[in-house]
Amino acid sequence: MRSIRILLLSSITIFSACKKEQSPAPTPTPTPNPTVTDTRFPVNLIVDSLTLEDIRSTAISNTDMAGGVTSIIMSPAANALARSPQPYVEGNSTNFDDISAQGRDMRSMAVRWLYTYRTTPDAAKPYFDKIVANLLAWVNAGNKVANPIHSPNETSYLGFYEAYSVVRSRMTSADRTKVDNWIGARAFAYQSYPPRVNNWETIRLNLLYYFGYILNDQSVLTAAGNAYTTLLNVNLMAGGKSEDLINRDAFAYHAYNLLFYARILRVKSLYEGAAAMQTFKNRKNNINVSLQNLVDYWRPFLIDPANNVHLEFVNTQYAPDKTRSDYNKPYVPSSSMYVLDELLYAFPEVKNYMISIQPTTARHNGRLSSFLYWPK
Repeated sequence: MRSIRILLLSSITIFSACKKEQSPAPTPTPTPNPTVTDTRFPVNLIVDSLTLEDIRSTAISNTDMAGGVTSIIMSPAANALARSPQPYVEGNSTNFDDISAQGRDMRSMAVRWLYTYRTTPDAAKPYFDKIVANLLAWVNAGNKVANPIHSPNETSYLGFYEAYSVVRSRMTSADRTKVDNWIGARAFAYQSYPPRVNNWETIRLNLLYYFGYILNDQSVLTAAGNAYTTLLNVNLMAGGKSEDLINRDAFAYHAYNLLFYARILRVKSLYEGAAAMQTFKNRKNNINVSLQNLVDYWRPFLIDPANNVHLEFVNTQYAPDKTRSDYNKPYVPSSSMYVLDELLYAFPEVKNYMISIQPTTARHNGRLSSFLYWPK
């Protein structure tokens, strides 16, 4: 027993000596916290992730695309970042252009953030923060829907809603509640607004679809869907004419009306998928007319205006049209490029119409919509 005890003590001594001779374990280097904690691409009213990835990958080797990214996405957003918000309590004809410009600033910053937040998150963050700060500036200023409501003037806020759809999911709960309440009040006002048969109604439904998707409010979307069925029956006329074309006798208004249909179709696709958009696009009214018929009727006046002359506003039912500078003048297709830009998403064939109107600058024309929605 004594020998065993001695052997055990010797073993402990040897083990202790060996343990003292070992080098201390190195202090582990702490892993830095990642700047981006949520890399999911937010579903939004403007663009999907695949579109931006295609632009990014193409820009690596295509100098025209790279130039477009700089001039159409990056630079306008950088300029917008330097501007301060100038809120109004209500929108009207005197401040429509300024509100629209501020809305475009918001949208440009939102697209730049979407384009860069994964690859350069620290550089992207100021754009996110600026969008939130601008939105809160308008909300805190008491901005509201004008009374009486004037739908065309209210389109000046579309860029605000588009930008909000991008940042909403990552805002603080308190800030999101403030902006949601602002949007909700506008949704209530437009649900209560009496429907019309012309572009005012198409605008109203564009706004309701925006509000419904932003807030994920099925009641708003249901109301918009029901009203959309009615609109098709009173706005789409025989042969592919629109009520706006007949009432105003101008392709300027046929185009303007289609602009808001284009936005409805786009957000239907972004939030519900391409099949849902296609179903909406293909819907026919009670006289078998669809939106495709409106685009097809317009086509010859776009691609061959020399042989398809239309004198604008000659038989308008709205007397002030007779004082317009384009009254009794031939329709000029280039005046509707801003509409074709947005129709590209749901009607890719208009790409060819745009090329026939502006052969060298159809896509890289400085407008964000044509750059984003140009079909492959």
